[in-house]
Formats: sequence, C-alpha cells, structure tokens
Amino acid sequence: MESKLLKIKLKLGAREKLDDLICYMRENIQYPKGEMDQKGYYWDSVFFESSAEYESVYIVIKSEDFSKIMLDESTLDHTPFREVYEKFRLECWVNEPYTDIEPVICFNSSMQFSV
Repeated sequence: MESKLLKIKLKLGAREKLDDLICYMRENIQYPKGEMDQKGYYWDSVFFESSAEYESVYIVIKSEDFSKIMLDESTLDHTPFREVYEKFRLECWVNEPYTDIEPVICFNSSMQFSV
C-alpha cells in the first residue's frame, strides 16, 4: 500500500464547510467510497490547519499503485457525492493546485477504510 499527503489551501472561513463535507461523507459513505473505488485511491485521514493568514486541509490518500489511479474523470460514474464535493471545491479551495508532499514511508501497510 502506498500513501501520499496532499496539502490543499483553503479560503479563510472554510472550516464549517469542511465539517459539512466530512459529515456528509460519514452519513453517506457508500457514495464517496464508490467513487474512490473507481479512482483507485482512498482518503485515509483528513487534517485541518488554520492561522490568521490561511487555512489548509491535509488529506492522506492510499492506493495499491498510484501509477494506476484514474486521472481522466470523464469515465467516472458520478454519485450524489460528486455534487457535494464539487460545491465544496468551488466555494472553499484557493484557486491554485494542491501540493503533493513527497512520501517517505508508510508504516501502516494495511488499508483500512472506516469512519
């Protein structure tokens, strides 16, 4: 199992909307899980960082093989999660790419997906 850490800059005041997204995911786990199954990776953990100047969300993602994940989402079978997620992205993400922080090692090699 491979792991990556993504850092996504958010607009100030995004925490409540992040909490809403996570709440939706917990209550409707079959939808994000279904899309992640198709894409070939899973959100493992989500962390939030805040200061007076910025907010960021860090997402640990896992995959059996990142070289085989879906990059072209045109073939993705959308679930109701897609609308919720895209709304969060449009309202909360700063208009710049996320940072893919280089992984060194993942000590937990088993993939557990639960909320």
